[in-house]
Amino acid sequence: MATKDFEVQQLLKAYRKGLISDELFEKQMMELADGSAANGGLGVENVFAHRGGADKPAARNLGKTPQSESMVFTIPANFSNDHENSHRGDQIIYVIDGRATARVSGKEQEIKAGDVVTIPAGAMHTLRTGSEPLFGLTIFAPPER
Repeated sequence: MATKDFEVQQLLKAYRKGLISDELFEKQMMELADGSAANGGLGVENVFAHRGGADKPAARNLGKTPQSESMVFTIPANFSNDHENSHRGDQIIYVIDGRATARVSGKEQEIKAGDVVTIPAGAMHTLRTGSEPLFGLTIFAPPER
């Protein structure tokens, strides 16, 4: 019996090769989606609905496929974490609101609303906020878990 991940991968391959129509692809993805039929089968999330408070960190997983995972997160003001981490795949961070200092592979840069940070797989990194919190969207490719 095929796993759901395998079925999604096969469906994506067929769609990319032009073997199935847009309509059939959408219909079959809706059938495979985890509980997403309740919201039209598209897996749509409003990131602002998951914004954390200014005084405590918060993170919310928005969606996951075999190739990627998306999350929103809030880092409170005056947050500093000297513990750097890394991921097995690439991470992309889009800053929705606020400011922070991003440190990636020993290099630091200020980031603000509208900025995109691309963190290569395996690169050590951390974020540090100043007087305002940071609210962002991040995508891991491949998924973390």
